[in-house]
This record gives sequence, structure tokens and C-alpha cells, in this order.
Amino acid sequence: MAKQTFLNLPDEKKENIIRALKKEFSKSALKDALVSNIIRDAKIPRGSFYQYFNDIEDAYYFLVEEYSRKIKKYLLEELVKNSGDIVLSYRKLYRYILSMIEDEENKEYFEKLFLNMSYDVQNMFTPNFNDGLNMIVMHVDVSKLNIASKFGLGYILDIIESTMMNNIIKSYKRNLSKEKNIEVFEKELSLICLGILKK
Repeated sequence: MAKQTFLNLPDEKKENIIRALKKEFSKSALKDALVSNIIRDAKIPRGSFYQYFNDIEDAYYFLVEEYSRKIKKYLLEELVKNSGDIVLSYRKLYRYILSMIEDEENKEYFEKLFLNMSYDVQNMFTPNFNDGLNMIVMHVDVSKLNIASKFGLGYILDIIESTMMNNIIKSYKRNLSKEKNIEVFEKELSLICLGILKK
């Protein structure tokens, strides 16, 4: 993650560095990314980069965390707006994520991110991660869910979020349109809601 020196920078300088990070991680997976490209594009000395981040991996995860924070915030806002309805809130979140990744400014970055996604990045990217789970649990109306306690909610969130991430990755591999992607996700979410066994 970013060091305090980076966080203390003026917004304009921070944005300039973030643009350079996004540019490099749009072209290269983490294993192939180069600090030299980032410092050239950001027009900062190499020493400054290491004052802001421990290493290139640190910079990579910082950028993922920036988007993750927006996603978690959006989900919590939707849960409040939708009176704790987890299914409706995740439906809206999925559309929000698709809009975010299809934005021209983000397109190449997210394609590289999702097609090279590790388990750690997937967990970091989704709302149900560490502190995110506690915040979500507080806002979900569990009375509408078929679970014995709030502990079961973590499993439900894992299933929904795994389905979301799997669909986004598949959409890149299959070159699905946004509409088709939403249609597939809705079908899968309906199966999750109904269960797979006949009653």
C-alpha cells in the first residue's frame, strides 16, 4: 500500500502518479511491470517512487485498493438505500462495476487486471474482505434470507461475489456485451436465490 509520504502529496501530483501506475499496469501484468516506465511517465525521480511505495507490488495493490474502496462504498450505499436487500444491492453493484470497467479511461487497466487476477487480488477487489464484511453484515436484512444466523451471511456473500468475478473474467475471455453479461449474471443470481434442488 502507499506510504504516508504519497498520501501527503498534493492531489494533482498524486493523480499524476496514479495515471502513470494505471498506464503501466494497463500494458503489463504485475510480473512484467517496470518502475522505470512509471517514473518516466510520472516525471518523478526513482528515489521518490520508493518514498511513496515499498516496491512495484505495493504500487499495484494500492491501485487495486483504490477501486476496491469505491466498490465497497457503493455497495454499502445501495444496502442502505434498498433497506438491506442484499440481492437487489448486488444486482446494482454488478452494473456499477461493469460501467466502471467499460469506462474508456479504465478499459485496458481492468482487462489486464481481470485476465491476470490472483486469488489475493480477487479478494481485495470484492466488498466481502476483512473490514468490508463487518460493515456489510450490519446493513443486511437477514430476515429475508434462509440462514440461521448472520454467520451464514459470509457464505452467501462469497457465492455471490465469486459468481460476479467469474462472470467478469468470462466476459473478457468470451468478448460478451454488457447486456449479455448482465443477462448471464441475472440467471446465475436467480439460481443462487432459488437453490438448485426441487422443493
